[in-house]
Amino acid sequence: MDRIVRTGISFEPKLLKLFDKFIRDKGYTNRSEAINDLIRERLFHAHENKVIGAIKVIYDHRVGHYSKNVSNLQHDYHCQILSSMHTYLDHHTCLELIVVKGRTDRIKKLLEKIKKTDGVKEAKMNLERR
Repeated sequence: MDRIVRTGISFEPKLLKLFDKFIRDKGYTNRSEAINDLIRERLFHAHENKVIGAIKVIYDHRVGHYSKNVSNLQHDYHCQILSSMHTYLDHHTCLELIVVKGRTDRIKKLLEKIKKTDGVKEAKMNLERR
């Protein structure tokens, strides 16, 4: 077993209260255990730069060839795209939600290509680090 080194840490009272609730909810037996896991997660997985999220696209289906162009993009980015959903907002406007997972740089490239597609009124992404 690795040698244990003790250190001190200071918390704002509200943060400590939230942290103690987190510890109870996750089933940790003590604060040290939880702090070690949180630090490990942050340090060991930070280099991966992986995210999960969704890209929301609103477009006018009468302009350009959005469906064909984005379908080709989705094939090019098949490793990053988990699923997509298409719905009609009105007679000419459509909404597409694309669920994505992977490296941030690849997903940002996908978003930029979608934004450049004729007919796209809005394209935004909501990502969370994994």
